Amino acid sequence: MTNIDLLSKIDRALISIDPNSITASANIGSIHRQLIWCRAQLTGQPSGLKRGPLTMGLIATREFDMWGDNPELAGLINEIQRAFE
Repeated sequence: MTNIDLLSKIDRALISIDPNSITASANIGSIHRQLIWCRAQLTGQPSGLKRGPLTMGLIATREFDMWGDNPELAGLINEIQRAFE
């Protein structure tokens, strides 16, 4: 997967989640922060230190697939995480 493809996937995922929505949980905020960090890594923007391993795939599976109604978004976020591992 090229960086352009990966950036496109990250942007699609970011558009699909809203950490500021009234129903957003801390888990959604964590996914958002991790996606922003990944995007910054690809674009050379300041990203700060990585606070630990990426966990957005597991969180997305729980939030959007097991308990939610958006398995496609969970799959997309898992794909992005795998690209960074």
